[in-house]
Formats: sequence, C-alpha cells, structure tokens
Amino acid sequence: MLPKTKADNLPTGFADPEIWLTISQEIAALQKWVWEDPLIKDEHTRAEGVRYLTRLIAGALPMTLDTSSVEYPQFFHFLSTRIHYGLPATDCFYVWAPVHGDYTYKIRGFKGDARVFDIETRNNHFAHIADWTVVDRKSDFETDENNEVEIILSRHEQPGNWVKLPEGYGNIIFRQYFYDWENEAAANVTIERVGAEYPAPGITAEEIRERCGLFIDWLKMLPNRFAEVYRSYYDAPQDRLIFDSIDFGWADLRYGKGTYECGPDEAIIMEVTPPKAHYWSTQLCSHFWEARDYHQRQSSLNGHQATLDKDGVLRAVIAHKDPGAANWLDTGGHERGLISIRYYKADGTPVPTLRKVKFADLSKELDPATPMIGPEERQKVLLARARSIPKRNFD
Repeated sequence: MLPKTKADNLPTGFADPEIWLTISQEIAALQKWVWEDPLIKDEHTRAEGVRYLTRLIAGALPMTLDTSSVEYPQFFHFLSTRIHYGLPATDCFYVWAPVHGDYTYKIRGFKGDARVFDIETRNNHFAHIADWTVVDRKSDFETDENNEVEIILSRHEQPGNWVKLPEGYGNIIFRQYFYDWENEAAANVTIERVGAEYPAPGITAEEIRERCGLFIDWLKMLPNRFAEVYRSYYDAPQDRLIFDSIDFGWADLRYGKGTYECGPDEAIIMEVTPPKAHYWSTQLCSHFWEARDYHQRQSSLNGHQATLDKDGVLRAVIAHKDPGAANWLDTGGHERGLISIRYYKADGTPVPTLRKVKFADLSKELDPATPMIGPEERQKVLLARARSIPKRNFD
C-alpha cells in the first residue's frame, strides 16, 4: 500500500531495462543543481554539491525502495552525521516510518530524557513534499514509573497518549532534540501495527515497480524544493539574519537564515540576545542546506552549550581557526556557507547581527566580556562532542 507515483510513463515491468534507464536518467539530471546554479562560484562548493547529490540518493533509497511498509513499519534514522539534506538540526535525532489511517499502531519503550520528544504525522510521503502536510503533532506524553511510554496512533481518538493518523497513506516523523549531548539519554522505542501477523508477505515485482516510481519522485521533487529554500538564504543582508517559516518544517520553530563569506584572514562576529525559549540553537550549513560536520568540530551551538556574556548576549565567532572565544563556530575551511538559527517555543524573535573583521583584530573588536577558553579546554569540549554523538543512536 503505497502512494501513487507522480512519475510519467513509468515502465510497466522488468522484461527490458527501461525502468533502470529511467532511474539512471533522473540521477543524471541531478547535475543541474551543481553546475547550473549561478550562486555557486568556486570548486569547493561544487565538490560539496557532488557529495550532496550522493547523499540525496543514499537518503532516498531506504525511504522509497526499502521493504518497510505501512503493514509492517520500522523506524528509520533518516538524517545523521553521514546523510545530510533539508537543514538537519545538529541537536536532533530524526526518525521516520510509513503509516496508514486504516490501521492502528503502537509506539512503546523507554522514553529517554531528550530536551524535546516530539511525534508528528503527515499526509502522503516525503518524496511528495508539496503534499506532505501535517496531520497532528504531540510532544507531551505520560510515562510510567520506569519512564516507559506507550503511544497509540490511529485515525480516531483514543484515551491516554494518542496521535492522530491521516485518512490514507502517511508518514511519522519522530524527533528528539538534545541540549546536553553528554548526559541526556536517547529513547529506545519501537513501532508496530496492532494485529500484525508474521511473517510479512514477500515483496512483489509490482511493489518494486511502484517503489521505483517513488524513488524517481524523490529525485525530481526534493532537490527542487530544497533549492528554493536554500537560495532564499541569499535574500538576507550581509549584516544580519532574516526569519521566516518552512512549510515542511516544524510549526513551533522560528527559523532564522543568512549567509557568510569569510576569507582566511577574516572572522565574523555574530551577536544576539537569545529569547526565553524551551530550545534554541545556531549552526553553519553548506550552500546545499547540509549541516557541517558537527561531530568533528564545533560548527553549532545550542542554549546549553553556548556561553552567554553577563549581559545575556551570545557573541559567537565564525572563523577558520580557533579564535579563543568559547562560542567559536568552526567553518571547517569553507569560506562560504549558510547560517541558521532556531527558536522553539520562544517569547520573541531577536535578530542576530553579523560583523566581519580581520582575524588579527579580534581582540580589539570583541567585547571584553566575551567568554574565552584555551587550547586544552577546547580539546576537552571537542572530544566530549565527538563521544556524545553515538549515544543518541538506538537503531
């Protein structure tokens, strides 16, 4: 039971290689997102673009051609340190599963204690992103004395922990946002259809054909929608971020966006007084809306990790080498990229400002109250960061 593909003229069978040639043509057509983008002006960004396209393909395969189905769903960790697209938050563990409103499902297991534990249901499939609309979202769930949780997902309301399903085919997006990466425990939960009997039926040739259509839809639709959004970052002026919403994002989040261009001998000082919020974070991204390698360097900060000045201001330094500031945002050698900030359930939307300076002049340009750390402390912070990422994974 899959959503109908939007692929035109999808071959009807496998007697000849036409279906493979169709897939190959769609993969080849992805080149335009790298070599026909007028905003890309350097070899480094084009090289990142090639990696981005492979990540889009790798991310598509388990969510389209895998045998996880609405009858026998399994949670899939779909954004990670290896697969990036669509602005993944560095603090978030993203999980996906297919569902259908004709069925009832249970999510059960250890809830953990992430800063945010959120389950969202959507119509249709992520590959059909224009039709991928929110049905329901819940983040407050009751647990027992052992922090075990059981959540019912169905079309009609149920007592206790309940999340509404779409009328037909849909997806679950299960998010955990971590503030304290070292100490917050990840959930360990499973999903199952009520009444499912095993073994599951074997996959048929027709289902594989339909899944090939869904894979083609992904290759056609997602890159286009993502490009519309990441190109909009360039609408921001060079001295501050701008805010808007993302229609396939999270309604309770406010998204700030902008760009940076930082030469080898330069630094950018970002300043903002963060709002009172349940969660906030900022991060550097590639031109293609990928998170930088946050497990290997401090390319992001959240409200727990950042050190605010005595006046409550975040003063972060975007630079290629360690500026000594506690709130260093490491470019990883990328002179150009995107900047993002998120405010979740915040009492306001303060706008971060950006100011480019010479790296050699940082000591004069930074406010004297800016928190500083030495090389030894920096190594401790980065090592703890690297060690914390595997703790999130429960798949």
